Amino acid sequence: MNNKPLNNKFHSQIVNLLQSARNKVVRSVNQTMVVTYFEIGKMIVEEEQDGKERASYGRRF
Repeated sequence: MNNKPLNNKFHSQIVNLLQSARNKVVRSVNQTMVVTYFEIGKMIVEEEQDGKERASYGRRF
């Protein structure tokens, strides 16, 4: 292995590449979680409303 010190530009490029990859992963996970929670909420609403305009607990007295 070569023991010469890394040049700062080379080191910065590696750091930037890793940070960019991490940011993309975080955005992807966040987007997936938002879609998942939306779909879960939609399923709950559809189950509670059972095809009706409002769920039974939403009726006015």
